[in-house]
Amino acid sequence: MKTRRSKPLSLTAFAAVLACLVPAVIGSGTASGAIGTGGGLVIPETPKISDVICLTGCTKVREVAIGGSVQITGSNMDSVAYVAFRGGKTNIRVKPDLTTRTRVEATVPKGATSGRVRVVSNTNSVSDPSSQVLTVGDKAFSRTGKLTLTDASTAPRKAYQYGLRRPVLNFVVNGSTPRVNLRVDIVNSSGDVISSRFLNNVVTGSTQKVGWSGLVAKRRTAPNGAYRFVVRSADGTAASLSTRLKRQRLKAARAAKTRRGNAADPFGFRMYGFMFPVRGPHTYGDGIGAARSGHTHQGQDVMAKCGTPLRAARAGVVYYNDYQAGGAGNYIVINTTGTGGKSHAYMHMPARSPLKVGTRVKTGQLIGRVGTTGSSTACHLHFEIWSGPGWYQGGTFLNPTPSLKAWDRYS
Repeated sequence: MKTRRSKPLSLTAFAAVLACLVPAVIGSGTASGAIGTGGGLVIPETPKISDVICLTGCTKVREVAIGGSVQITGSNMDSVAYVAFRGGKTNIRVKPDLTTRTRVEATVPKGATSGRVRVVSNTNSVSDPSSQVLTVGDKAFSRTGKLTLTDASTAPRKAYQYGLRRPVLNFVVNGSTPRVNLRVDIVNSSGDVISSRFLNNVVTGSTQKVGWSGLVAKRRTAPNGAYRFVVRSADGTAASLSTRLKRQRLKAARAAKTRRGNAADPFGFRMYGFMFPVRGPHTYGDGIGAARSGHTHQGQDVMAKCGTPLRAARAGVVYYNDYQAGGAGNYIVINTTGTGGKSHAYMHMPARSPLKVGTRVKTGQLIGRVGTTGSSTACHLHFEIWSGPGWYQGGTFLNPTPSLKAWDRYS
């Protein structure tokens, strides 16, 4: 009898068998069922918490009543299946009320106690505890009286971190009692609350003013983008708007969607980290690497009419204010704030800047004007960016052109 030889397993069949075996082998792990579009096993990243704040039922930013709600921001938050609050003996897990890529909102359950918060992903991966401690009060959450905003406006519509003018909301609030406690949040375009301020004993019917510097927790700077003020009662419930304010917001939303008209949201503004320094018509000249007599060009030239105002691209401290006949002409160097020690150098000004060495400068502050002093043949700004620790302080020159063009687009 002829022996029957088994048929070699085809590559396609082998792949099918392997696909069936993989879940069985890894079924007890945290990545079960996580298959990538390319056919390989993809382990979802564990959520990471950056901040925890109270949303409703609040007495302070991180003090909440039982039955109130909290916002937990961070990364990979769209995979969160549970929020774990500290309990008497064990953590208490609750399902989130809302989940987005950057945040989770959850109601504080009965039995929760003060402590750090964790989140649990849908693959049972548990985050590290929050660095912030959430204080949970003994009393249950109860809502306060209704608040209504009858007037509101925000200016300026475009602001800069560490700038001359910060965005300020002016508003009039009415309530059911002679005095009310308020909270004003800064909310980003994703709906995350990134900063809060509490106002107590506010007289109803009075005009109030609240500003924002562009900084968030631990004095970190907020990303470029759109933001808005949200006024709430102390318990976290958003104030209702008058009919006029509702109409203004509707017009602003339509204008933004159709790009017709200039109606503005009375609560909205945009925040940026840097301002384009040349404040007038301009073109771009030579950049990094262009040939110069005896050296290589280390900056970007921005051609503009002599006398065009120059403003600080970023706040900082004046490190140099000097004149160099064979090179930079009148120039100023600013060691910038919140950039890891980077320096900005502005050259060829017609006269020395009035800012003395050691002077603190704000973003957008006038520092000089476009000129053509030193080794220059036309009116222009020669602009340099140096890495930390700064301009001829141990740093190296960087290509400023991408930054300048990015600032130019929104400034």
